[in-house]
Parts: sequence; structure tokens; C-alpha cells
Amino acid sequence: MKILNTWLAYFKKLAYEEKSPHKLALSFCMGAFIAFSPFPGLHTIMIFAFSVLFGLNLSVTFAAAYGINNPITLIPVYAADYGLGYWLLHKLLALDVAAINPWWMQTCSMYFEQKLGLPLPCIWSFLIGGNILGIVIALVLYPITKQLFSYCKSTETGTI
Repeated sequence: MKILNTWLAYFKKLAYEEKSPHKLALSFCMGAFIAFSPFPGLHTIMIFAFSVLFGLNLSVTFAAAYGINNPITLIPVYAADYGLGYWLLHKLLALDVAAINPWWMQTCSMYFEQKLGLPLPCIWSFLIGGNILGIVIALVLYPITKQLFSYCKSTETGTI
């Protein structure tokens, strides 16, 4: 219960400092999209770029991106990215996109298969799955977070 109260106090503080629940929700959802983005080395750059380009709250975007995708959740997040992309491309659409992997991915794939006994990974499954999953999660979270920030804003000002 203490953790819930701590989080609620944090959201209330954010809602009080930021004037727009829409902007807070949009910032959070863009952070969620970045968390599932299949460009792990570019997450911080994406956070700063999106915050400037779309006028987002930098701290909320940063907290969402690294709150969702961190060293503890890294493997499940990227496994979900790859799994969704693999299912879409290989199972649903029955495409053999592994054949059009870039040359460097073919080299990595052969290494994974020979040394680790893993099947040939497909970079396209990871890229497409990560982007689609990020978009879907951001769209699902937007109304929820907007409602949460609106509620926190109303309780902070005393009007419910």
C-alpha cells in the first residue's frame, strides 16, 4: 500500500507541475513506445529528440521509457518484440524474410546457429514486431494514463 501511495503522490506532483493531462499522457505513451522500440542503442537519443520535436515532458518520457525497459525487463521486452514480429511475418503472412536479412545479420545468424544451436534469427521480425508492439501499447495506454493524470490533477486542486 505504501508503494501505491508513493506512486500516486508522484503522479499528483507531475500533474500539479504540468498543466495538461494530455501532454503528460502523450509523454508517457511516447516513452512506452520508445521502451519497445527495436533500437536499443538509440533510446536516450529518441527520448530527447521526441521531447523536443513533439513538445513532450522530458522527465515523464524518460521515466516511462526506462521504467518499462530496464536491465530487469530487457529480455522479456525484446522477446515480445521478436515473438510478435516472427508470428506476423512467418506464421500469419507466411513470408521468408530471413532470406533478405542484411549481410551482417546473416553472419550473426550463422554464428548463433553454429555456436549456440539457435535457429536463424530474423532482424525483420525484431524490427517490425518492436515497432508494432510499441505503437499498440502506446495507443492502449493513452486513455488510461490521461484518465490517471486527469484524476491526479483534480485531486491536487481539490475538485473531483
